[in-house]
Amino acid sequence: MRRAFLPIFLSLFLLGPLPARAQDRQLANHLALGITAGTDGAGLELALPFSPFVQLRAGYSIFPYTDKKTVDLEEDFKDQDLDFGAVPVYSTLWKWGTGKVFLDIFPLRKLGLRFTVGVYLGPGKVFNGYGDLSEHLEESDYTSRVIKYNTFSFTTDARGKVQVDGAMKQVTPYVGLGYGRAIKPDSRIRFSVDLGGIITGGLTVQTYNYSVNKNGEPVVLHSSDLKDPVDGRQRDKGWIDRISKFPFVPILKLNVYILLF
Repeated sequence: MRRAFLPIFLSLFLLGPLPARAQDRQLANHLALGITAGTDGAGLELALPFSPFVQLRAGYSIFPYTDKKTVDLEEDFKDQDLDFGAVPVYSTLWKWGTGKVFLDIFPLRKLGLRFTVGVYLGPGKVFNGYGDLSEHLEESDYTSRVIKYNTFSFTTDARGKVQVDGAMKQVTPYVGLGYGRAIKPDSRIRFSVDLGGIITGGLTVQTYNYSVNKNGEPVVLHSSDLKDPVDGRQRDKGWIDRISKFPFVPILKLNVYILLF
């Protein structure tokens, strides 16, 4: 009788631990590739889990769209013998793109609600605009011809373009909320959303003077610098000062992830 129970006991002993062994601890044993789109541009991310409660994401985004218009600045600079009529002006966001590293924290194991902390890193050019003066200046004047407007002076870069950036620090913290997991082991495709902000403390709006620094000496701008020399109106309607004081850059981002393994 004892011999009959021995095989049953051994079977229970060997099979009993199987559910525990089969449980996925998600300890850096999966990887997902994400495609993202939002106010920080379009990009790619990789996601890695460290437990059912913590996931790490890292990626890079670029903004694919540039707006173009033509402005007439002939009256503003004619006293400097400069003919700036019909100047092409271009504007875009996230010049040269931006990298990011996120840590997702899930309070509950089975829910997709999460807190996210991280950093944005890269050139830090939240927005960029430039006026193309290459057809309005001699090539020998690029970087060397100092142009004055009200209280500040600037030059073009080596391509004959006047650059204006809204800059933040190159490494800047991010905090936010989100819903959805980048990785769920039993699901091949996952969707998620991020809503938060990059804590900048305000942007620095600046143009550049290449005559004193070949890399461009920053010239910080304020709304008062853009007053119309004729009627005194602020041409930016105060937006430069508002941007300079606004403490964060809002981020809304939609993501889709494909489980690689």
